[in-house]
Amino acid sequence: MSPAAESAPSSPSPSATPPAVAVVGYANCGKTTLICRLVALAREQGLRVAVVKHSHKILAPDPPGKDTWRFRQAGAQAVALAAPGLLQVSRTLSGDPSPAEVLAALPPDLDLVLVEGYKRGDLPKLVFVSPDGGGPPGLTNILAYISDTPVPTSLPVFRREAAGAIFAWLRQWLAR
Repeated sequence: MSPAAESAPSSPSPSATPPAVAVVGYANCGKTTLICRLVALAREQGLRVAVVKHSHKILAPDPPGKDTWRFRQAGAQAVALAAPGLLQVSRTLSGDPSPAEVLAALPPDLDLVLVEGYKRGDLPKLVFVSPDGGGPPGLTNILAYISDTPVPTSLPVFRREAAGAIFAWLRQWLAR
């Protein structure tokens, strides 16, 4: 791990957007599983939490032929789907939204936003290390590593199944 990546970011400062932490790593390493466990732990403690999933692929948000798809095809810049217990809003953009744009679109009263992806962004990161000991190159703002093998670092290293310990550590980091 490079020395530049070793300087952990300070805890979040009060702002209009909720604090966010990205969970990054190689494909099928356990990012989604960890995020689901962290969300459940946060909810058990009464925290308000959101999850952002970033994809490099262009996705079709609406099944072809459905009303919401037709609204988008007609030129709507935003489409909202409202149902009992659900409000889903999607916007048409000209490019890939930045993490700041996505966070600004979320409710401001959240206690934590967990982000799967945006590894090249400036968000503080939990980084999954591959079994061969490597992580994605060129990362910044690393908070901690997740690995089942030793990692040469001064930052915290958590085992993959240690969601409880990771959540406790995140709570302390958020409280600073």
